[in-house]
Amino acid sequence: MDDMWAVGMLVSGGLFAGGVMSIAWERVPAWRRTQLAEFRTGFADTLRRVDRLQPALLSVSLASTIGFAVTAAGSARTLAAFAASGFLLILVGSVVWLVPIQRTLQSSSKLSAATVDELRTRWFRGHLIRAVAGVVLFGLAVAATIP
Repeated sequence: MDDMWAVGMLVSGGLFAGGVMSIAWERVPAWRRTQLAEFRTGFADTLRRVDRLQPALLSVSLASTIGFAVTAAGSARTLAAFAASGFLLILVGSVVWLVPIQRTLQSSSKLSAATVDELRTRWFRGHLIRAVAGVVLFGLAVAATIP
């Protein structure tokens, strides 16, 4: 049973971490250089695609990491429990902090340039935190599988 949970945890965790890191590595720097109107369009286009996949990968990663932690013992259980706790914090933080910003930026409402710039900066900061945390937590999940 541990093997099934480990595979689910590693595959979904790796895909999630890779997805958020690819946005942080490639899209965020590009979005920083664009004009605000272009940013809103590009941001909405990108998020329309990734917002279907990333929450699902995070949810599967959280569930499989919990499953692994429950069936593992010793340090593997502890590492997986820390990883699961972190994935849960990412999920809650995304819903509470980043999703409202995303919805505002994706809306058709007229926002001042200062508001868009402030929201863009807050989203970048939050996403970079999410990306780094996702990679670190994936590392913990990997470490949990090493005998």
